[in-house]
Amino acid sequence: RSLIAKFASTSDTYPVVQGEFVAMSLARRCGLDTARVSLVQAHQRHVLLVERFDRPGANRRVRAVSALTVLGLNAYPSGRYATYWALADEIRNTFVQPDLTLRELFGRIAFNIVCGNTDDHGRNHAALLGESGLHLSPAYDICPQARSGGEANQAMAYGREGQRAANIASLVASADVYHLDSATAREIIDAQLQVVRDAWDEVCDEAQLTRQDRSAFFGGQFLNPTIFES
Repeated sequence: RSLIAKFASTSDTYPVVQGEFVAMSLARRCGLDTARVSLVQAHQRHVLLVERFDRPGANRRVRAVSALTVLGLNAYPSGRYATYWALADEIRNTFVQPDLTLRELFGRIAFNIVCGNTDDHGRNHAALLGESGLHLSPAYDICPQARSGGEANQAMAYGREGQRAANIASLVASADVYHLDSATAREIIDAQLQVVRDAWDEVCDEAQLTRQDRSAFFGGQFLNPTIFES
């Protein structure tokens, strides 16, 4: 297998590697298509191993392009103009199974809000070119970010009028961009919230998080009260 190893740093102010493991594991339990991850230790430090979806076997490669490339943007300076809604338009026009893909994209945006990942910029999304055409790659780099205050914003706007607040009501109001009605959007999000609550302790045990760390994550990055404000 081809793996990417992500190491903990002595300068981390919270357990970043374990937090990403928890987020990636919960995202998969929510039914999202995610890269497979595992957590190991090396020299008394945690290491996150991420299986490379663009290297599925020996001497085999799958063509992958970032969302920036799909949108015709460069990392700098135009990358800051990348949006989820523009990616949704590209999915409708050029991807295989667009409606299923749009539902998956909406689920990923929702989960980023649920877990406090605001580092969801255009390079943290990708597409793979298969025999039938373009489709979303498995999700990766779902990493809860430290919060210094209350409200937060996603790196890319999900609404056509620039809405990017890490807020469930705001995302539901933009559901039509992803070919979803409000009721279906709420069902997707409610299901994710239930999975996070039900599987929290089990996944945190797998991550070997201390009680103090898991308490800081829950209500801090994961399920922060501000995401529920109307």
